[in-house]
Amino acid sequence: MGFQPTLGQVLRELRVEAGLTREACAEVLSRPHLAKVEQGQQAITAIKLHSLCELLGVPTSQVLLAVEARQRGIDLSAYKDSWDVQVESLIELGRLGGALQTSAVRGVRGKRADETMGAVRKLQAEGLAKMVVVRQLGVSRSTVDKYWLKD
Repeated sequence: MGFQPTLGQVLRELRVEAGLTREACAEVLSRPHLAKVEQGQQAITAIKLHSLCELLGVPTSQVLLAVEARQRGIDLSAYKDSWDVQVESLIELGRLGGALQTSAVRGVRGKRADETMGAVRKLQAEGLAKMVVVRQLGVSRSTVDKYWLKD
């Protein structure tokens, strides 16, 4: 079963378990739209999914975790255990965190620029000439000039 039908199935089960009718969810999604989402016939936006999950009293991340476990045919508890290990690894690598990552604000180019600037300044501190830095880093002379600290 694909992602959309699996998500719909999980949402329907949670709604029924919460004792809510489709009409009771109308503040988030219209009855026909919710019916199509639950049947896997229509997509739901992230914002509406989040609002629906709040109405159902279940965090969005836990709904998605259940969907992923079902798609992989794995028991939810076992999948959660492997998920915990994966998340911990991503946190340790610095790829996930609860705070804003400043490198992501500037994007890939900004991150590369920061790395290049750091490398230029490190080599400058080691006393290397600009042209040596150009050759070592494989960047243009204008790039080195841009990051070179003036005396």
